[in-house]
Amino acid sequence: MQETLDEENEVSGVSEAQLGDGYGCSCGFITDSLKAFRQHFWHPGKEEPGKHKSIGRVNMATGEVTMPPYLERTPEQLALTKQGRNPKVKGKSGKPEPARATDILSNAQEIRFVPRIYTVDYSPIMRGAQDAATKVWGWRQDMPLGNFLDTVVYNFFREHGITLAAYIVEDEEIKNS
Repeated sequence: MQETLDEENEVSGVSEAQLGDGYGCSCGFITDSLKAFRQHFWHPGKEEPGKHKSIGRVNMATGEVTMPPYLERTPEQLALTKQGRNPKVKGKSGKPEPARATDILSNAQEIRFVPRIYTVDYSPIMRGAQDAATKVWGWRQDMPLGNFLDTVVYNFFREHGITLAAYIVEDEEIKNS
């Protein structure tokens, strides 16, 4: 079982759940953490051999299987899991070498926009800041966290002499078009 999970992770290049997906076991256990999923097979799997088998990736909300285990995938499903591979660069084994991912944008040589979930804690500082902005400055109570953070970052930089903007349109360019 461990080899199947490692093989799936190696091919997909992903270690955390994507798009609300998690990992499912035949016993009904579902998690969005690959580490927790592997631990589930290690501990209960030793006590109850044969009872635990990966059913693949599952939708965390519905429990529906979205991608079967690696060895049970169709050629089309296998092709979807190889997006992180560079077919031109061969590793020592002769297989395509995985793209080296980084969490530091300045270290990247290539950027791919793939729908993935990036998780960050909603810290006590963020909670307190949002609460203070609502109570002290009268900001909207139903302001989404993304809008709140955008507003805070924009105002912080503006107060320090930097105006963040997506683009600036010159008046002459508008008249000529």
